[in-house]
Amino acid sequence: MRFSVLLACFLSISTTTLATWSIIIIDPVTKEIGIAGASCTYNCYGIGQIIPGKGAIIVQAMSNKDARRKGLNMIEAGASPEKIIAALLDPLFDPEKQQYAVVTLSHLATPATYTGAATHTSHGTLTAAGVSVQGNTLSSEEELKAILDAVIQGQQDSLRIDEILMRALEAGSTAGGDKRCGEQRATSAFLMVAKPTDKRKPYLVLQFFGQKRGGLNAVSLLRGKYARWKAKHQS
Repeated sequence: MRFSVLLACFLSISTTTLATWSIIIIDPVTKEIGIAGASCTYNCYGIGQIIPGKGAIIVQAMSNKDARRKGLNMIEAGASPEKIIAALLDPLFDPEKQQYAVVTLSHLATPATYTGAATHTSHGTLTAAGVSVQGNTLSSEEELKAILDAVIQGQQDSLRIDEILMRALEAGSTAGGDKRCGEQRATSAFLMVAKPTDKRKPYLVLQFFGQKRGGLNAVSLLRGKYARWKAKHQS
């Protein structure tokens, strides 16, 4: 029942959601799972989904709801990230136009990713225990390292998972963001964190979308939303 409710909420999202840089983190102590992403597209919120207490998946570039559904079902069933990625390489999902990342609590040390040959450069992925960072249409090849470094530094500083995700998004922005946006870096961004006890939806869901080209950076606008959320929920 729990998983059915989650699927009903998540799988209504458009199949054409695009994204540029994104992060998955699982906190091994609290077992919280967080995802975040930003892009120079109208809305990138739909690229990632969490099964609380289980794991998370990102399907980006030409995001595909069927691939997300397959991945979510396999996460719920306890499959390893490696097996999930292998299943998503079925030609049915058009994987060469996709970028996949899967991190699960039961296989924390072995996140798995795939970047299709038809995704736009700069593109790639980096992983660590409980962490995956991925991007395409990036301004530089150094961007992914800057994002992962921000995650690792946040973990070393014992920051909350939501703050680490926000800093990782900002690191990607500072390093160049989506090359289509120039100095603006991003026109949409989101951040989501689930506790293992969450049932209907993650307890923290923030997003900013629809920012006009040449306007303010969506990552900076998301930081403002996040600051207001913290003031309200952590006072």
